[in-house]
Amino acid sequence: MARKKPKVGQIPVQNLKIPPTPTREKPLKWTFSFRFWKQIEYFGLDKSTPSWFVSLLDRLHELSTTRVDDFLSDRSAKQYHRYHEIDWTQKNIPIDRKELTWIDQDYRENADDYPLYQFMISKALGRIVGFWDEKSVFCIVLLDPLHNIQPSKSFSYRLDPCSPLPCEYTGLLLGLEAARSLRCPEPGCPVREALDTLPDVEKRRQVIVTSLEPETADMVHSLLTSQRAASIEEIIETALLEAYTIDAKESGSSEDDTFTVTS
Repeated sequence: MARKKPKVGQIPVQNLKIPPTPTREKPLKWTFSFRFWKQIEYFGLDKSTPSWFVSLLDRLHELSTTRVDDFLSDRSAKQYHRYHEIDWTQKNIPIDRKELTWIDQDYRENADDYPLYQFMISKALGRIVGFWDEKSVFCIVLLDPLHNIQPSKSFSYRLDPCSPLPCEYTGLLLGLEAARSLRCPEPGCPVREALDTLPDVEKRRQVIVTSLEPETADMVHSLLTSQRAASIEEIIETALLEAYTIDAKESGSSEDDTFTVTS
């Protein structure tokens, strides 16, 4: 029995699958990252008012609606926003690029590919300092409310001191400890009695506020997500126990002299 030959002819239009026309990717709008932001002397927020923070957010909001390519190709926009590369040779500048040790080394030591720029919050409210990473995200490194990153000749290159502003929780702990250290001259002072009823420092858990290098933070995150460590407390306790054990071996102490760390 002869096989039927396939029919040759035009395929009905309704059966054709026409691939969609590829859409062009729109130019990226400004995106900001705070992963490398830090407060240091001369670049702290202890003298900044609530309205200053509103101005900061307003500026970030405004630029978040702007296309990066449009901004960088617009000379007038860059002039208006006081956008320019940081001049590290500026007279009386209080910090050097190599001192920005909290930035990943690949960025910090590659000034050609990742130069630092500034742009204004407003003419009177200071500057934002950062760099563009490989994904065109603007990484904020410093907030400069008092114009210290590029001291002005008009003001004799003067620096205006400002310091890091602690978070509310840290400030509360420090204030509580300061209050506990005071003694009331009046016997039976209810405030003193209330403070004395609070747990002693030795009997309560301590809160340590610190910062980690990005590589260390990644290691901690990896240990937690892989469940090789149950908590950050366990990581710290294991490291302390290891350190005490090594110290005991080097000093010749017996095992009875080593510390046992428990929750």
